[in-house]
Amino acid sequence: MKQAGFRLQAGAGWEPPPELPFSEQEVQGAQEAQGAQDAQDPHGWAQVPLPHARPRSLAEGNASLQAAPEVAWYRLTLPPGLPEQELFLYLPRWQTIGIVAVYVDGRIVYRTRGSRVWNSFNRPLWVPLGGSNGNGNRSAGAEQPHTVWVRMASQQGVGGALSTAWVGTEDALLWRYNLRRFVQTDLISHASAAFLVIGLFALAVGLVRRREPIYLLFFAVAVTCGLRNLHYVVDDRPLPVPDDWFGWLTVNALGWAMVAAFAFALRVHRKRMPRLALGIVTLVGLCTVLTLPVPHLLPHLNAILPLVYIAIALLTAVVAISGLWASWQARSGEGMVLFAWISLNVPAGVHDLLLQNYRINIERVYLAPYLSIGLFAIFLAIVYRRYVGAIHAVEVANAGLESQLAARERELTASHEQLRTLEREQTLAAERQRMMQDMHDGIGSSLMSALRMVERGQASTADTALVLKDCIDDLKLAIDSLSPADADLLALLAALRFRLAPRLKAAGITLTWSVQDLPPLPWLDPQAALHVLRILQEVLTNILKHSQATVIDLATESRPAEGAQPACVVVRIRDNGSAFVPTANAPHAAKAGQGLANVRYRAEALGGHCQWAAWEGGGEFRLGLPLVRGSR
Repeated sequence: MKQAGFRLQAGAGWEPPPELPFSEQEVQGAQEAQGAQDAQDPHGWAQVPLPHARPRSLAEGNASLQAAPEVAWYRLTLPPGLPEQELFLYLPRWQTIGIVAVYVDGRIVYRTRGSRVWNSFNRPLWVPLGGSNGNGNRSAGAEQPHTVWVRMASQQGVGGALSTAWVGTEDALLWRYNLRRFVQTDLISHASAAFLVIGLFALAVGLVRRREPIYLLFFAVAVTCGLRNLHYVVDDRPLPVPDDWFGWLTVNALGWAMVAAFAFALRVHRKRMPRLALGIVTLVGLCTVLTLPVPHLLPHLNAILPLVYIAIALLTAVVAISGLWASWQARSGEGMVLFAWISLNVPAGVHDLLLQNYRINIERVYLAPYLSIGLFAIFLAIVYRRYVGAIHAVEVANAGLESQLAARERELTASHEQLRTLEREQTLAAERQRMMQDMHDGIGSSLMSALRMVERGQASTADTALVLKDCIDDLKLAIDSLSPADADLLALLAALRFRLAPRLKAAGITLTWSVQDLPPLPWLDPQAALHVLRILQEVLTNILKHSQATVIDLATESRPAEGAQPACVVVRIRDNGSAFVPTANAPHAAKAGQGLANVRYRAEALGGHCQWAAWEGGGEFRLGLPLVRGSR
């Protein structure tokens, strides 16, 4: 239906009456009217084309808020021959600040509820006209509706508009209604909710990566755009906040969304614009404060809403132009795309401002919500690229670090191999040096003594044999020290017993073995083993030569730590001959003999101690060896 009867009703209030406030003759005349032929109506009705709009002023004083409403009536005369099914009224759009009611043949069937300002103006209207039997057909005896009346009570000065009207069956009109509702409200609400969820994810990332404020700005854009789009999707349900504060919140959210978008773009093209940024924040902050719904400020926001949108449109133009220039200077492709899209808000804002003031066809859709969806999609693409780029940079850095680490590992491996080679060479050199020293000091010295005795004619056969036996014992000790002892002192003592037992037996001395298990000595290397063997050889040789003993007992024991004394193992040699106790304060070489001095020296070299003592049956020697040898 593209025509309707129209008239203004003076003196009416906000609330729609339950029945039509017109005389029976007026209602009957409307039922008999035939569209455009009813040009001359005696009751003041005028035929107007649909869509129809009453003009809106740019600004009104606060007095318009308390004034009586401007009530307009639209009369829709239904044509004859409509299907015998339940009929529905479908209005693509209506808009005003006030209350809208629908009457069918004189009785009210629908009215808007909740807020007068945010009254589901962006939602299409779907009203059943009654007479249904429950299955979509008209009830038996139910009359076909003749006239639909639309009452629009509007705030003074804000005007109102009504789109073309559609009357028909559900099958014929429901798809149009659903499509319109999806485009005008559902798409906006779903997109805003999705972007808010993504914004919360960006907030979580931004709280962790505080050096990258682009994620927090992304969240700010999501929140402000979501708040801005709220008044496009409200319905008849009451708002959770007063109308004044809801309007202040949603309208000013547009300005702060522009501030967040500008700050986001500064991080994209990386050009500092401090003066412009300060000016934008100051202007939006001033607008936010001056439009607060409190007394003694500017006129009420609803009365000056067009002027506020004009100011925001000018601000958008400044942001877009400056951003395009900065992005061009910085050669930022992302910035160019972003600000090119922001610049579309200027013509879209002009379009929406004209639509809001009924200067263009009321059946058009508001473009700003869809531009905000596109803007958010661009933001999402930029953040995604930055996020993926950051991950790629980390991967490249990790690959570089792995390469450097592999090169360093190869260098360290080569260095360690060189060190191991040097250590082996040093070990071999030290072992050769030790063997040379032992052979020189032991076997070499004995052989030189025997040679001199023979050359001087002083050596008897027995003396020569004794010297040669000493040389053989020294050689055997050197060989035993090279055998792997694996930190086992008992194995080393067993080798000594095997070497010396025949000689002691030949001398008429019985060797008893009183050893017990001992803990391992990790420091018992060949050099330390030779020290132990030399000490015990020297002690046994002294017993053999000087004590006239017939029994020698070799025992071992393990002692725990006592006070400052660390844990150690003790090798004890006890004989039944004459006791020998060297003078404690006498010099080793002078009074105790060079052999005893060597014993003490070797014991100290092992980190241990040695002691000679007498007991009731003879003499005793003790050698203490630490479990853990400290550095010397």
